[in-house]
Amino acid sequence: MNLAKKDYQSIVNIINQTHYDSNVIQSSLSKSFALHHSLLWHADTQGNMHNLKFYNFDEQMMFDYTETHYTNDVMHPKKHLSKLGDTQETVYRIKEVTTPGELDKSLYNQFFERHQIIDQMVMYFATSTTIYGGIGFVRFKGDEPFTRRDKAILQTLSVHLQHVVKNTLNAQKAETKSILIDTVTTHKANLSNRELEIFELVTKGYSNQEIADQLWITINTVKKHLRNMYEKYEVNSRTSLIYKLEGLANT
Repeated sequence: MNLAKKDYQSIVNIINQTHYDSNVIQSSLSKSFALHHSLLWHADTQGNMHNLKFYNFDEQMMFDYTETHYTNDVMHPKKHLSKLGDTQETVYRIKEVTTPGELDKSLYNQFFERHQIIDQMVMYFATSTTIYGGIGFVRFKGDEPFTRRDKAILQTLSVHLQHVVKNTLNAQKAETKSILIDTVTTHKANLSNRELEIFELVTKGYSNQEIADQLWITINTVKKHLRNMYEKYEVNSRTSLIYKLEGLANT
C-alpha cells in the first residue's frame, strides 16, 4: 500500500525524534498515528515475554493481562515463532493470525470482552530464528479497527524501531537487574536464594509454569515460594510484590 506524503513525513519525524526510550517511542506513535494504546515488550529465546511497558492502559487492564491473560494472548511471541523465516512481514493484525470463531472460543476472548477490545495489532522484532521483542496495539469499543494504512505505517517503521527497541530493552533489562541488586543489598530483603531466583523471573514476566521449567522445580514449589514472599511483604499478587520491592529499592 502506498502511503500519503504526510504519512512519510510523520515517519521521518519519528525516526528523527525517537531515541532509546520506550515512552518516547510509544508517545510518538500515539501522537502521529493515533496508536494510543500500546504494550512494548522483550522476549527471550523461548518466546517468553518480559520487561512489559504499558502505555495509556488503566491499572485493572494491566493487572488482568500480566496476572492472567498474557499467556493466553493469541499473538503471544511463542505462538508466532513458527512463522519466522517464512515472510518479510513483521506486522500482523489479529484477524491475520486467528479467525473470529477461534478467538471467540479462546480464553483470550474473556480479556477482549471484559475490556471491550475490538482489534489488536502487533509489530514483532525478530531475527530469522528468534523474536526478541515487539509492540502490541489495541483498539476499544467506539474506536475504528486498524486499517491497511496503520499496518503499512508500522511495517515502514519496523526496521528503524527494531534497532531502537533492542537497545531500549537491553537498557531496561540492566535496570531491572540493578533494582533487584539494590533491593537485596541496600535493604537486606528477607528472601532465600530460591526466592530471589523466582523473584527475578517474576520481574521478567515469566508465568509460574515457565519459572518451574526454568528452575527445574514443580509449579507447586513455585506457588509455595510466591505465597511466602507475599506474606513477608504483605501483598497478594505478583504485580504488588514487584511494586513493593521496587519501591523499597528506590527509597
